[in-house]
Amino acid sequence: MKNDPILQTIQKIVHLHDGITESSYPNTLNVLLPEDIAESLGVAEDITFTTTAEVRDGYFVTYNSEILKNFESLLGQTGYVATFGIKYEGYLKTTGFEKTVANALTALNGLIRVQDAKEKTTPYWLCNVAYIGQADENRLGMVSFFINALTGVAPIDIGDALLWKSDRMTVLEENPEPTLPFDTLSALIKRVSQTLIETNIEKWRKSLRRKQQRDEDRLTSYYGIIVQEIKENIGTKKLQGEDKQRELDRIDATKLESKRKLTDIRERYALNVEAELHSALIVQLPTVHIQCEFIRKKQRRPVTVIWNPFSKQVEPLRCEKSGVPVSSFYLSDDDVKIISEDCF
Repeated sequence: MKNDPILQTIQKIVHLHDGITESSYPNTLNVLLPEDIAESLGVAEDITFTTTAEVRDGYFVTYNSEILKNFESLLGQTGYVATFGIKYEGYLKTTGFEKTVANALTALNGLIRVQDAKEKTTPYWLCNVAYIGQADENRLGMVSFFINALTGVAPIDIGDALLWKSDRMTVLEENPEPTLPFDTLSALIKRVSQTLIETNIEKWRKSLRRKQQRDEDRLTSYYGIIVQEIKENIGTKKLQGEDKQRELDRIDATKLESKRKLTDIRERYALNVEAELHSALIVQLPTVHIQCEFIRKKQRRPVTVIWNPFSKQVEPLRCEKSGVPVSSFYLSDDDVKIISEDCF
């Protein structure tokens, strides 16, 4: 199932609605659905989806299957936001990060000085973004990723923080952890979603281009033959006057018809993608906030660097031009902004 986009999409939607999935064979997904979800989809609670006809007892699905339209209706329901914290039973050190930061982050034209470190909670948002692609056929899918709501770094790996459900605990919403401004986070979520969705649909996009080129070549060849036959007819019959003009008008009409049908083909294969944030999971993780000073010439700037005990790494920072995660970067002269090598 690893490279099967249909089953991957079903799996993500099922998980969002508290279902259980298991892949036992290639191109096969065993699903246990909550009673209400199974009823809304019109299927049994215990069902096997497959994209190969070799599985006799499976529910065969393709991009044109009615069941996918029913799953699409689930995505259309109002999304949800859940919040919980994670306990960390180990010891969080708050000293000795100089070498760790130096190994993880590199300012190519400046200095990074580690000052102090404190144990603090960092909010991470798991964003589930549903999308529908429309061209000669419709396809639905979903991308999921974590964003560090304090630094804006995304996609980010939070390690094994969600591995043990027993470590999860309730978080009081009255005292939310600080984050970047919502507009900034929204823009970053949109950028990351767009990148991930583009990656997901790249094979489909290439397939559409091949189909479009094939149909355009066939159409151009077909009308080209008609035009050539008319020209040969004019020459063979040595047409003059009104008879010749009538044939020339046929050539112009043929070319116009060819252009119109080319436009129809391009519209048929034009890919339109709509996406929206379906749901989000906010995870409050115990981390270490390392206070650093970034120095460029005479300019200095305080920057908080995050060490995540679950991934056991110093997290990358965010390029303040492109928004991409960076570990090696330049510092701007005036305000010591973090700039990726590609943007500098």
